[in-house]
Formats: sequence, structure tokens, C-alpha cells
Amino acid sequence: MLVRPDPAPAADVVGLALKVLGAQGLRGQAARAALDAMARERGVPVKRCAALIVAAVDGRVN
Repeated sequence: MLVRPDPAPAADVVGLALKVLGAQGLRGQAARAALDAMARERGVPVKRCAALIVAAVDGRVN
């Protein structure tokens, strides 16, 4: 059975998502603007969108 770590606290999730976007070549304000745009397009709060990005990188989202 796989053991998954507890999800990161909400404050850390945005930072982690920005690091993921940074690894894709977006830095600073560009990464933040991309995160805001993704959240707006999906109709979810920024923290939820960030959590989805982090979950996808962790392999928890199909």
C-alpha cells in the first residue's frame, strides 16, 4: 500500500506551484500571472489551482 504524505499547508502550496512554474521557465511576476490566469480560467481560487498543480507534479492527479 502506498503511503502519501499529508498535503502541504495552503500557504506553502502557492510557493510550491510557483516553483513548478519556474521549472517550466516562468519566473517572478510571470509565474504569478500564469497561476492567476489558470485559476481564473478554471473558476477556482488561486490556492486551489496551486494545489492542483502540486498534486499533478506529485502524481496524485490523473
